[in-house]
Amino acid sequence: MQVPDEIHCVECGGICGRLTHRPDDDPFQPGDWVAYRCADCLERFDMQLENEDPEEFKPENWTGYSN
Repeated sequence: MQVPDEIHCVECGGICGRLTHRPDDDPFQPGDWVAYRCADCLERFDMQLENEDPEEFKPENWTGYSN
């Protein structure tokens, strides 16, 4: 399962870098937890993976998100 290295912070709009890494021969699977930390506000986000849709990670597709 592909997991983005960066996502947009829902708190401040900055960039969150992925803290959780897996070896190439043991990829992420649905149900795994992935942690991100924002470089600007230092907020941490822990997300459980549910599907392989890369569109899910785009902020414009998040319910209730506005920039």
